[in-house]
Amino acid sequence: MTEPIYVEIAVNVPQVSGLFHYHLPPDLTGQVVPGCLVIVPFGNRHVQGIILRLLDRPEVIETRPVEAVLDSQAILTPAQMQLARWLSETYLSPLAVCFSPMIPPGLGQQADTLFHLNVRDLIPSKPGSLQQRLFQLLKQRGDLRGRQIDAALPHLNWRPAARAMVKQGWLAARPVLQPPSVRPKMVRTVQLACSPQTIEARLESLGRAGSAALERRQAILRFLLQEGLPVDAPWVYAVSGGNLQDLQKLEEAGLVILGESETWRDPLDRVKISANEALILTEDQQKAWESVLSGLQTIARGDPPPAPYLLHGITGSGKTEVYMRAVAEVLRMGKQAAILVPEIALTPQTVRRFLGRFPGQVGLIHSRLSDGERYDTWRRARSGALPVIVGPRSALFAPLPNLGLIILDECHDPAYHQEDVQPNYNAVEAAIAYARLANCLLILGSATPDISLYYRALQERWSILKLPVRILAHRQTIEAQLSQMRASVPTSSATPGNAAEST
Repeated sequence: MTEPIYVEIAVNVPQVSGLFHYHLPPDLTGQVVPGCLVIVPFGNRHVQGIILRLLDRPEVIETRPVEAVLDSQAILTPAQMQLARWLSETYLSPLAVCFSPMIPPGLGQQADTLFHLNVRDLIPSKPGSLQQRLFQLLKQRGDLRGRQIDAALPHLNWRPAARAMVKQGWLAARPVLQPPSVRPKMVRTVQLACSPQTIEARLESLGRAGSAALERRQAILRFLLQEGLPVDAPWVYAVSGGNLQDLQKLEEAGLVILGESETWRDPLDRVKISANEALILTEDQQKAWESVLSGLQTIARGDPPPAPYLLHGITGSGKTEVYMRAVAEVLRMGKQAAILVPEIALTPQTVRRFLGRFPGQVGLIHSRLSDGERYDTWRRARSGALPVIVGPRSALFAPLPNLGLIILDECHDPAYHQEDVQPNYNAVEAAIAYARLANCLLILGSATPDISLYYRALQERWSILKLPVRILAHRQTIEAQLSQMRASVPTSSATPGNAAEST
């Protein structure tokens, strides 16, 4: 059976909503799968695109070739691609825009235009005009991309002026596609290159007798003799007091081998955690947990997932313990879980609790992390090394290929609505659709469920689980008293103190 040589691609151009057919050159045939990130020609430029499906024949007469594959492993799961289509159709957004939250920052690149100044003297235009400002900007800073000019001239529509300058020959413009700005982080490593006997015999010949350099190099070798395995260079420096020059001298002498290994940028390395053992459940928690467990067992049998669970529990009633039991069961099944909280400010507390129960298995995703941290967490989630992802609404788009559970805590919170940038979506609705597409269980937790969501749960026969009682009796709900201030304070001249006394 011959390999398909045509592909359908969604190009990473926000203004374009159509799909396009390309052909695979011989060296790429059989090397790509749906979800791969590629570079393709598009008009007079090169852009990124995502392969949606392989085709036996295209729907157009002539096709252009896929030029490069940026990652041989799919960057999107099949369920993510279906979710992007759902977002596009539901919220009327271009498909490329709906893919963007699923691609880590720095990896997804959009085409841009590079502007080059062809003249070095002042061009004939009005002082202070956009053409003059563009001329001065490019003269001072050299060649710039369109996005760089946007940043330098904010809130100004400079592109018509640039096009006029190109027509005059004052500017040159060419399409460019910048390479991804994030890459794996590498750290220098050191290991012994010869036997311990050889090392011992040459310890005194590494520098002038009694010198500090000799002592540092001897300390390096003695430390490596103890470790045996390759060691990160920063660790060697910290233990021995040595430096890169010492390592290079030892390498020249044939005593050590310098190499590189990848190190993960993990924001949770700095988080202090304590063990979080499973607690004894209350009667209400037990009923809720048994219902959730039944739904997970349905998925484990390969049957379609049940309708979403609405966990209605007052503050302090133990919703999180039900969440963690569900996550533990999902991990036992060999699947993954996404835990969403409404605000970044709430994320550290949630992360600590889940790290305490599942050490080494939890990843964090949110917009305040560095691009490198988000990229590494994204890759570890995609590989299955991080089976639990915690974060705000953006965590819903983590690449979890074996997703078994989605949890939205405080699902009534308006922070689950994205309104500032496209795609404008409701993460609760997106999670409901995603759970159906990924065949996984969805738990929506809240102390005060949205009335429309509660009505929907009743109409569509969701499982409504209730935790009406606080677990710790001494933690009483704060009492609130309503006072009619107009009736209590007869005159407008009453002071705040008098008003307080009258309530």
